[in-house]
Amino acid sequence: MSAFTRLWRRAPAWRLMIYIMIFFTIMSLFFPLPWMLAHAPWLQRLPGMQPPNGAATASTARDQAVNNGQGSQAQADAPDDTNRLMTPDITASLTGTIPFGGHTLPLPAGVWHPVLTGQFGPGGLMLINILVRTDRGVVTGVMIARTATEQLPLDVVQSAASHCHDDRNYRAHIYADRPDGRNECAFIANAVMGPNGAISSDELIQLAFKRLSALGFPMPSLFVVANWILSSGATDATKGSSGITYLLAPTKTGTVQLLAPLPYWDKTTLSQVPTADEFIQKTDRWFSRWVPLLRQAMTHDAGSPTFSPDLAHDPSAP
Repeated sequence: MSAFTRLWRRAPAWRLMIYIMIFFTIMSLFFPLPWMLAHAPWLQRLPGMQPPNGAATASTARDQAVNNGQGSQAQADAPDDTNRLMTPDITASLTGTIPFGGHTLPLPAGVWHPVLTGQFGPGGLMLINILVRTDRGVVTGVMIARTATEQLPLDVVQSAASHCHDDRNYRAHIYADRPDGRNECAFIANAVMGPNGAISSDELIQLAFKRLSALGFPMPSLFVVANWILSSGATDATKGSSGITYLLAPTKTGTVQLLAPLPYWDKTTLSQVPTADEFIQKTDRWFSRWVPLLRQAMTHDAGSPTFSPDLAHDPSAP
């Protein structure tokens, strides 16, 4: 008599475990769990065996993500299939200018990296490109560029332009404000970082900052905002709208430490901290000289705008 036979006869508990193991192995083949399907997709192809609800969908989604470059391209389709967004390789380096919506968009000084790009809005009308600039691994700036080659509804234009008239702005410049929808303005304000990297109610900006947070980019608790808005009017021959926003980090070099404590960045208390007040003044002077370049770039077909390195050097530039 072999050792196995003697054990089989003398160990009823061990024998019961063998029976239970065989039973549950068979049941798992008939009713595979999602994690089993993920590691053994061939289970779905066994005759007469169906995966649980949602398992096939989850597996297909994972396969598509792998086929699309391990998730480097994120497709965010709205119900009407108008949002087509991508998260490009953030290690790509951009300097000088970039093509954008049939134009050549100048970049402030430094090396910029793509965070989010694509189309959104009805019919994918609007183009968006969000870039980040870093110095020693710390975020020094974020650029949010939007443009459309068609006339936007008047209420959309007025809603965007209303930010130029906000009393909380440090500075504001109105270049055009016509009843037919022709608007151009610029303003300097601030944006405070909220919980989980939330800095705006705009879902696309939230998505970009969530990606930066997930990738571990150190960011300050406040950014100084330099925003330029341009929209054509009903009587203009060339139609289109553009909005270029820069979030500049008012921090000490190579750190996320603000030049002044957070409460002093309010418009009413800014003058109490000369370093913070000086940063706002520098931003306003730089942006006033930068806006004409943006206007030229976004109202003409693609070309290479020429500008000096000094003009591109914003107050947060490395």
